[in-house]
Amino acid sequence: MQAMSAGNIDKLDMIMLDYPGPNDESIRGQWRAFEEMKSRDQTVDDLAVSNFSPTQLDAILAAPEARYKPTCNQLPFSVAYHPNGILEYNSERDIFVQSWSPLSKVLRRYGPQLETIGKKYGKSAAQVGLRFIVQSGAGFCTQSSSKSHFVEDLNVFDFKLTDEEMTTLYTLAA
Repeated sequence: MQAMSAGNIDKLDMIMLDYPGPNDESIRGQWRAFEEMKSRDQTVDDLAVSNFSPTQLDAILAAPEARYKPTCNQLPFSVAYHPNGILEYNSERDIFVQSWSPLSKVLRRYGPQLETIGKKYGKSAAQVGLRFIVQSGAGFCTQSSSKSHFVEDLNVFDFKLTDEEMTTLYTLAA
């Protein structure tokens, strides 16, 4: 936080533990440091993790001294990567899944299939890929150097994929 004070930043909305330590003890130690920032220093509102498996999440959640649980687990969930149970295991722990790099590999591998579905709705392949994430129950973060692409990425809430289309998209990377 001292380094961030140069930019007049004295509080964070969220801090994320990216890539867990090699064992439960290490994970718990990392998490205790995050909890300290939240409770003692009050410099962060929410704590999150990235790329945590169920076992790694449970290392935090099962710790008797843990006061907070992650609000979010950022994972590479997408049309191209959606292992069976990935959303459920986070949901059972009341942890929201946010997809990082949600279109990475998706458009190259499955662009034609996404385009075909998108034509029905007047949407791009990227929008169909992002809608799949939202409709599956996750969220996504997006970045773009183009304002029009950024606006396009956020314009995924005015259509709904059919159950059949969702099944098709789930089977693409199976």
